Amino acid sequence: MNVLAFDCATGPTSVAVRRDGTLAARAEDARPQGQAESLVPLIETTLAKADLPPAAIDRIAVTLGPGSFTGVRIAVAAARGLALAVGCPIFGFSSLEAMAAALPAADVPTLIAIDARRGEIYAQTFAPDGNAMDEARALPLEAVAAALPAGPLRLAGSGAGLVADRLAAAGHPPPRMIDAAPAPDAAVLARLAETAPAARGTAAPAPIYLRPPDAKPPAA
Repeated sequence: MNVLAFDCATGPTSVAVRRDGTLAARAEDARPQGQAESLVPLIETTLAKADLPPAAIDRIAVTLGPGSFTGVRIAVAAARGLALAVGCPIFGFSSLEAMAAALPAADVPTLIAIDARRGEIYAQTFAPDGNAMDEARALPLEAVAAALPAGPLRLAGSGAGLVADRLAAAGHPPPRMIDAAPAPDAAVLARLAETAPAARGTAAPAPIYLRPPDAKPPAA
C-alpha cells in the first residue's frame, strides 16, 4: 500500500510517503506561514524522493484541525483535489490525535494542548492505551484546571506550558511534561492511515473548526 500524508494545520508543513509498511520519504518546511506556497512543492518533492507517481497513491492522509484556519483549509482542499485526480480515498485525523499517536507509551492519561491564542487552548485527553477520553475542544485557560481529569497527567503540545501554569496555580500536582510532538508529523499520519479500516476513508473529509476564524469580513 502507498500512502501520501501531509499536515500544515498548526504552522509547520510536513509531507511523508509510506510504501508497503516503510517510511519511504519525508520533507518539511518549518516556517509558521506560507503553506499555500510550500505544500504542493513539498508533495511533489516527497513523491519524487519515494519514486512514486501520483497515480500510484492508494490512500491520502491529512490533518483536519484544530489549528490554523488557513492551514487546515489549505491541507483539506489539497487532499480533496489530489484524491479526485488520482481516485483514492482520504483518511482524516485530528491534529490532537496525530500528536498523541507520536508519543511513547505512558501509564497515565495524556493531555495534548495546542496554544490557540486569545487565552484558549485546543485540547483533548488520551488514555494510556491511546484511546480518546473526551472530544477535542477549545478551552479558556481559566477553565483548564476544572476541565481535566483528576490524578497524574502527562502534557504535550505547544500549549502544555500554559496548562502546567494553570494547574500549578490551582494547587494540582505537577504534571509530567514531554517535549515530543510539538506539531503533527506527516510520518505518523501516514502510519495511522495505513492501518486504518477502509471504511474510515472518504472523498470529502470535514475540517475540524472549534471556533470561528480570526479574520472577519468587512461590515456592509
